[in-house]
Amino acid sequence: MRIPLIAMTAVLAVLTGFTPAAQAKDYNIKQMTAEVSRALESRRQRFDRLADLKSSGAIGENNKGYISVLKHDPQTAEMVKDENKDRKVIYQTIAEQNGLADALPVIEEVFARVQRDKAGPGENVQKPDGTWIKK
Repeated sequence: MRIPLIAMTAVLAVLTGFTPAAQAKDYNIKQMTAEVSRALESRRQRFDRLADLKSSGAIGENNKGYISVLKHDPQTAEMVKDENKDRKVIYQTIAEQNGLADALPVIEEVFARVQRDKAGPGENVQKPDGTWIKK
């Protein structure tokens, strides 16, 4: 399974300054490890619940590529911790397998932008300057 090309193209655009698709290298997960497979499957299993929590305002997409708890609840906090752990596995794998290990913060930032852009109306997102807004 591959990480969506749009996210990889966005990573490339930030890292290289190029945006045309013709110049974009396909940065993705080149080798599906057991750890990445587990992370992707776990993310699929919690997707609907996270979507509900986003809609309710309990969580939001932060400017680092991860989820933040906005209304504390122990179960929500545990789920967010698990989601963020899985995202980190994926981001690190993309960085390592594409020779971008030093670029992890940039990859996180790109994924933050992708998640911010994909957020639905009324969902909380953190802008690059750190302020939270409702889309």
